[in-house]
Amino acid sequence: MKKFLLIIILFSVTQLSAQCISGNCNNGYGAQKYKDGTLYIGNWWNGVPSGKGTLVWDDGTIYVGDFVKGLYDGEGTLFSRENLYIGEFDKNAPDGSGTLFMKSGEMYVGGFQEGYMTGQGFLHHQNGTLEEALWKKGVPEGKIVQKNSQHILRK
Repeated sequence: MKKFLLIIILFSVTQLSAQCISGNCNNGYGAQKYKDGTLYIGNWWNGVPSGKGTLVWDDGTIYVGDFVKGLYDGEGTLFSRENLYIGEFDKNAPDGSGTLFMKSGEMYVGGFQEGYMTGQGFLHHQNGTLEEALWKKGVPEGKIVQKNSQHILRK
């Protein structure tokens, strides 16, 4: 299965060329625009996004959720041209429980680890088949024990 890749922009790199355009971008709530066109609106702690916030890239990618020390960490939603992910993040990657809607029309609901579908999960394929399995790095594990036109069960 495909690895779920996130667009990751580290604030430590982009902060060098940023301007606070509203509020308090040091310790409080503010909006900061980066030279590459990225915009962050939300909570700040010691000049770093921390708490609730929204990050918008010039290509239309949007992240809304929790930040810890400038990284996606906690509950969040990431919308890009390729995917919509709603769930838990750890250090900029889906990690924990989440739902991934893919451009291909497939949808995965279940566990993630380091950006990969990992753990118990369900993949709804384009053709309507629902695949239930334990996943490891985006690949379903185990042998098919039950299969019909609408359901695949792996154990």
